[in-house]
Amino acid sequence: MTDPRPRPKYGEYAPLPPAGPENVADAVDGSPGSVAPVAPQYPAPPAPPPGAVHHGAAQPNSAQPAFANTASDAVAPERKRRMWDVLLTSALLLLGVLDVVGTIPVLAAMGPFLREALEPQGASFTSDAVAAEAGGAANIVRVVVLVLTIVFALIQIQRKRLAFWIPVVGATIAGIVLTVAVVVAVMNDPGFIAYVEGIQQQQ
Repeated sequence: MTDPRPRPKYGEYAPLPPAGPENVADAVDGSPGSVAPVAPQYPAPPAPPPGAVHHGAAQPNSAQPAFANTASDAVAPERKRRMWDVLLTSALLLLGVLDVVGTIPVLAAMGPFLREALEPQGASFTSDAVAAEAGGAANIVRVVVLVLTIVFALIQIQRKRLAFWIPVVGATIAGIVLTVAVVVAVMNDPGFIAYVEGIQQQQ
């Protein structure tokens, strides 16, 4: 059988034979020079509607759990500074400073102070040395308490927390220290002890 097609020139490729039933049959038989049949093309599946949940499909952002950014996104609310607390704390601290500074000379000379306070009641006080020691110790403790009170109150104010209770606690401790110093000085004075014993004998 002769090929009716023209012979290709030098450097040209021979044109392919037209697709026909014999070519398809040759491809099925596996003969050389045959063309493989083209696989049928199926339409792509339709895209899911927006908002639909894909079951079993890998999500692009599913590599991290949903709660991964919860800690970073959640910001602790900033405390607001309470101006009334700042003013009240400052006033209490000022009163504490005035009290401690004002009682330093009184406690340093507590003997004459106790003598003047007990004379109207008919009692005498003669232990000035004991009163001076007790008053000096009370002055030191009260100054330390005042300094610690100021420091802790300022820390609380800086942290924007309630601080007015700190001067109240400091004043309570300073008052207890003052009372203990007076009681120690009076109870170690022979004149005051004689006065108390005389009252008990009269009863």
